[in-house]
Amino acid sequence: MKTKEKILVESMKLFSVSGYNAVSIRTIADAVEIGNSALYKHFSSKQAIFDAIVEESKQRYIKECSRYVTEDIRGVEPVKNVCISMFKYQTTDEWIVMFRRILLLEKFKNEKIASIYKEFFVDIPIKNLISIFEELMDKGLMTKGNSEVFAMELYSPFYLYHFVERNQKELKELFMEHVDNFFKEHFISKEQ
Repeated sequence: MKTKEKILVESMKLFSVSGYNAVSIRTIADAVEIGNSALYKHFSSKQAIFDAIVEESKQRYIKECSRYVTEDIRGVEPVKNVCISMFKYQTTDEWIVMFRRILLLEKFKNEKIASIYKEFFVDIPIKNLISIFEELMDKGLMTKGNSEVFAMELYSPFYLYHFVERNQKELKELFMEHVDNFFKEHFISKEQ
């Protein structure tokens, strides 16, 4: 692993445990096993490291979202698959879990970090679901209604389960039950 990448990884680990403000450049340099001056060759400040973590997280998140949003959505099963895949990604991907933890630790202390948290874990998912639901309503596959309300209704467990201390299997089962109930309520059966 290259030094710059190692700085990001070790900073991510440290920030996700102690919070951004509690971690010093010296602590990061020690974790990477380099001196402060060597660290400054790669990043001009702790804020620059954090900004690089945000950018890396954004690229990973967008890449994962784009895998599903570009799929042809023609019915219940493809949408369910998207939901389950994104739920799994948000709750098991080590990088994204650490990133979310950093944002949660710092969002009440820093407006910029609160804004980043809202963008990643509220705005982007809701916007994607709104788009999917509007398409499904236009195709007559989903009951007509407010796509934003539907999006928030379906997405709320993603958000809530970020805070639930349960094993992944139990969380997935609960989430799948929620998704099934949502689709029973809002999707139009072909037999009707």
